[in-house]
Amino acid sequence: MTQDTLRRISFVHTPNSFLAETQQYGAMFMPVWAYTLAAYVEEPEGYEMRLFDMRFDDVEEVPAADLFVFSGVNQDYESIVATHASLRERHPRATFVIGGPVTWSLNQAGEVSKLEMFDHVLIGDGEESFPRFVKNFSGRARLPKVVENKVRFDVTRARGFYRPFLDATYRRYYGGVLEVSRGCPFLCEFCDIRVLPDNNRAHNFTAGHIVSELDHMARLGIKQVLFAADNFIGDLRWAEEVLDAIIAWQDRTGLRVALYTWLTINVSKHPRLLKKLRLANFDMLFIGVESFSNNSLLETAKVQNTAGDMISALQEIQSYGFAVVAGLIFGFDSDTPEAFDLTLEGMARAGLISGDPSLLTALPGTPLFRRMKLSGRLRNNKNSLGGYKYCTNIRYLMPREEMIRGYRSFVERFCEGRYQFQRLRGFLDNLDRGNYTPLQSEGYGSLAKYVSMVFRSPRAVRMLAERLVQIAVRPSVAWYAARGLLLTLARARRHPRLFGVFQFWLFNWTNAMLKYEGLTDEDFDIESVPEGFDRSLILPEHYADMADEEIPQAKIAAQQRSTVGQLRRLTVMQ
Repeated sequence: MTQDTLRRISFVHTPNSFLAETQQYGAMFMPVWAYTLAAYVEEPEGYEMRLFDMRFDDVEEVPAADLFVFSGVNQDYESIVATHASLRERHPRATFVIGGPVTWSLNQAGEVSKLEMFDHVLIGDGEESFPRFVKNFSGRARLPKVVENKVRFDVTRARGFYRPFLDATYRRYYGGVLEVSRGCPFLCEFCDIRVLPDNNRAHNFTAGHIVSELDHMARLGIKQVLFAADNFIGDLRWAEEVLDAIIAWQDRTGLRVALYTWLTINVSKHPRLLKKLRLANFDMLFIGVESFSNNSLLETAKVQNTAGDMISALQEIQSYGFAVVAGLIFGFDSDTPEAFDLTLEGMARAGLISGDPSLLTALPGTPLFRRMKLSGRLRNNKNSLGGYKYCTNIRYLMPREEMIRGYRSFVERFCEGRYQFQRLRGFLDNLDRGNYTPLQSEGYGSLAKYVSMVFRSPRAVRMLAERLVQIAVRPSVAWYAARGLLLTLARARRHPRLFGVFQFWLFNWTNAMLKYEGLTDEDFDIESVPEGFDRSLILPEHYADMADEEIPQAKIAAQQRSTVGQLRRLTVMQ
């Protein structure tokens, strides 16, 4: 193929920069979707493939291409639209295509027309549909506007990342990101993982593939890797196989990489797995705690969180040394004004040093979305796809004033030095249960790596300065930070390699102060149900018989039994 006929494909990563910088505090993560899709283009040498990340690259300097490829999550919508408009104006003869989670969500909401500015919209797994699209595009075949693929890609046939992209850009990002599993067997009403086609079960990449990619990253010098998984222990046997393979790789090569992943709280019942997670150098675990109220958990069918004592389960997990990053949600129908204090108490008792609440949002396609729509409780706003902490698309049962007052009271106490020190001490006390296993890596939370990235963004530099000012001008913050350091050093005499815990605790605490400084009622774009709302609509008449998910009917029924049972009790209580 001559240069004159070369097809130019440009992958454009354009995340919401405000959220990336304010929620991730200057840490930037890899555009895994671009590394992945590029690997599936047949005969890549026949194309000029380039990657542009709008967090680093200037849109005005992006050169012409035959095909511009976009992807993103729901929160990126406005940034995607703006970047597309700029590139379209400069390169009007180019073709623009978009895929990813945002296309699936908009399609589920019946709003795929919001992407009408794109020439083609791809919905579903892209490993097979994207290269097929590229082949047809290269052959100038007539292509439909919307291409929906409901067939899940067999991830056991996954290819490694497109190395030219990875090797050229990895230094830009905080460590690495590697997708290892898709799908989750659980049934949370608010979660859109379960409603993707055939996604209510684990789809696992092979252990050999995972170790091969991990090895390549480690040899590049990457020391922190996020294992992207809807639920790493969705298949316990596979999870143990992967851990065994990683441990064997470490022993064989002498390489060590700190790991972080998402999983569910039932890992607390598997001590052998917890031990192996630590031996494989897993440092942090994201767990959807959601609520410390069993009523709220039953409402959303988070049954795995109600199977035992939540506090004890979290203490057991952390006793091995894991920092649990807790997902927390306010706004369930079963929540009362006491939910805010209940959460503060639960976090302190469990010794959670990380966890930041969001407000319940009805994601398109979920049973919660259907229930809110049937009851007339959906509301429209520019962020209706979710992802913004103080802006949601449903009307809450709790009065708006109580919700805001409770949230603001929560964050005020949450940021207090005495409360933060109590949580750190609780975490360190967990280590005395006899399970602590020190990491053999520098840890996922690397202060040096973070600081090196901060100075690439003026906004992140300002936030770092503000973080230091928060400590310097508040005597109580400096006092409790010093006490936290001394306590950590003292405990390190019997539990080595704890300094990373202190760093992570202080990082999260100062993050909270930055995030919540000056929070006012006007920062909340939320509503509650109107006065005189018909309480029978808490459980709409056709909620149970309108489920049409592509998962086993018995599993749909199981979720409905939990949700409907709790909502009926709630309706009676009202």
